[in-house]
Amino acid sequence: MGLRGSLKDFGISEILQLISLQRRSGKLEVEAEEGRYQILIDQGRIVQLDKEPEESGERLEDYLILSGLVTPEQIKLAQNRAKKELKRLEEVLLNLEIISRENLVKLLRIRALDLIHQLFLLREGEYEFEAEPVNYHPETSLNLDTEQILMDGYRVRDEWKLVMGEVGSFGAVFKKKPGEFGLQDRLEPVETQIYRLVDGKRNIIHIAVLARQSRFDTAKILADLSKKQRVVLVSLPKEKEPEGKRSLLLPKIISGILFGVLLALIGSGIILFPRGFSRAERKGDIFIEERLNQAQEIYRLEKGGYPENLEALARDGLLSEKDLHFFQKVK
Repeated sequence: MGLRGSLKDFGISEILQLISLQRRSGKLEVEAEEGRYQILIDQGRIVQLDKEPEESGERLEDYLILSGLVTPEQIKLAQNRAKKELKRLEEVLLNLEIISRENLVKLLRIRALDLIHQLFLLREGEYEFEAEPVNYHPETSLNLDTEQILMDGYRVRDEWKLVMGEVGSFGAVFKKKPGEFGLQDRLEPVETQIYRLVDGKRNIIHIAVLARQSRFDTAKILADLSKKQRVVLVSLPKEKEPEGKRSLLLPKIISGILFGVLLALIGSGIILFPRGFSRAERKGDIFIEERLNQAQEIYRLEKGGYPENLEALARDGLLSEKDLHFFQKVK
């Protein structure tokens, strides 16, 4: 199976859903203004992810140094060895026993999530997926479940504007706010973890690495802590974003608003599904509703028309047995 096209017509969520449902293996490449992303997928699971060019703070080396587990000197040694032996940096780090496999894989996964969140925010770009056997180092495999990535991506896309409106940017620095707090103000474990790392010097990027959380989730927790009067914003980065990137913000905001309006119209019944689908089949949470929409569009692209019923989507591997059972149950 080969897929190629524009993200305007076929978003990253539709592509990953198709690959996941059919348990495909291959290489997915996405070319956008933000960079060129290359994702290796094995039996529907994401095993490796790279981006070129990498911006400041996006390199694996940056995550390693911020974690405090590897020194700049060790990074330099591993980089030289990787270049000489034509190996990936993470493989050399393990061979030299500079970092444990457990800690390395955790950092690789956090970096991958940060890059995947970027992908879900893209509105323009070109993609190409080529089904083929993939080669990767099993010891450093991301082994990320694509369905979980899809749910996480939808959440990030829906909440991005609100969260970033609260924190400003990932370069934001917070400090603890003085005060007395009772039992009713007790924080959740992950909130406590983030709160303890706030020191008035570390930015969101640094705290995220230390907490082994994605940048977005760290920003969301800090936004919540700010609302609870536990932390206060100290500073934002002085550097301005490139003009090209700022110009993309408004279209992203507008797209998010339109997407929310579309879901509301679907839920109210004002916008109907193609024939063959009853109102009962439209019930369920937003994730399953969206997945059904995407499955229909994938079917239309492949077959030239919409399916007559849900079973047709299941036969083509566009709906899982679990999804089919759900929609049949609510009929």
